[in-house]
Amino acid sequence: MAKDYEAMRAQAAQLMKSREKKNSYTQGAKRTYFFGYPDNEAGNTTQAGYSDCSAAVAAVIRAVAGISIGSNTNAQIKNRANGAIVDQTDGYYPNENNLLPGDCLYFKGNSGHALDVGHVEMYIGNGKCCGHGSGTGPTIKDVRAYCASRASKSRRYFMAIRWIAGGVGSGAEIAGTLGERLLKRGCAGIDVRELQAQLIALGYALPAYGTDGEYGAETEAAVKAFQRDHKLEADGEYGPLTHAALMEAVSAAEGETDEEETPGVPESGEPAVVITGGSVNARKGPATGYGVLTIVHAGERYAHIATARNGWHCIAVGDGTAWVSNKYAEVVDVEQ
Repeated sequence: MAKDYEAMRAQAAQLMKSREKKNSYTQGAKRTYFFGYPDNEAGNTTQAGYSDCSAAVAAVIRAVAGISIGSNTNAQIKNRANGAIVDQTDGYYPNENNLLPGDCLYFKGNSGHALDVGHVEMYIGNGKCCGHGSGTGPTIKDVRAYCASRASKSRRYFMAIRWIAGGVGSGAEIAGTLGERLLKRGCAGIDVRELQAQLIALGYALPAYGTDGEYGAETEAAVKAFQRDHKLEADGEYGPLTHAALMEAVSAAEGETDEEETPGVPESGEPAVVITGGSVNARKGPATGYGVLTIVHAGERYAHIATARNGWHCIAVGDGTAWVSNKYAEVVDVEQ
C-alpha cells in the first residue's frame, strides 16, 4: 500500500501543536523526551517533556515517518540531500505558496554550523509555525511576524526542507535515529553515519572510511577513544550511556542556544547553577582536559542545561554553553 505523504505531513504538524507549552527547554540528554517523561509515547499530551528546537522537529518526523533527520540543526542541514528543499531565499521571508504543513523552516544564527544554521521551526499551516527556542515550549507563532523578528543577515530565515517528501530522500529511511538502538561492529545505517559525523566534529578522526555509514574497526576504535575520554567502559559499543555523553559533548561544543533566549539567565521556577568557588574556569566539556571558554565568578547564577555523570554542570553562557566542576558550583531552584 502506498504511503499517504500528505496525511503524514499533517500528522507531524498536529503532533507538534499537541505539545504546545508542555516541554521544558534543554540541550541535555533529556531533550529526546519530546512526547513526555518518562513514557515518551507519540501523541501523549498528559506528561511534561523536554526538548529544544531540533529535537522537537526530529521527534515528530521520526514518529510519523520513521525518518531520522539528525539530532541537531547542524546535522539536519548537512543531511538536507535526504529531504526536498522546497523554498530558499536571500531575503527574510519564505514564499508560503511553497510550504506545506510539516515542512521545517531553517534560520541563520550559529556561525559554527553548516550554512550558519542556528534554529528550526515547523510550518503548521495557515501562516503559522511552531518550535521550541527557549523556556517552556513549543510555542505557536505567526510566520511573517516571527521572520520579521529575525530580519537580519545573521539570523534570517533562509531555507525550508520537506523531510516527508514522498519518495524524495528515501535514503534517510535506512534505520532509526541515533540513540534508538545499540550500535556495534557490523551495524550500518544513517544513524551510524550520524555517529561518525559527530565523532569527527569532536576531533575523533576516521581517516580511512569517514562517514560511510558502516560500523567497522575504525568507528569502533573512535568510540573506544571517546569512551575513555569520558570515563566510560571502553567496549566500543554505542549504547545509552555513550549516547548521553556524546549528546552532552556535542551540545557543549556547538553551543546551539537559540537567539531568542537571554543567554545564561535562569527563568523563575527553573533550576540554576550557582558558582560557589572564587574565579572558576568554564570549559568546553565536562573535564579539566577541555579548553577554557571563559571565567565565571562566585555568586553568579547561570541557567542549568544538564549535569554529566561525573558531576560537572553544563550552563548557558553568552551565546552558547560551558561546563563547570561541581566542586565549585551547585544546582539550585530559582525562586518564583
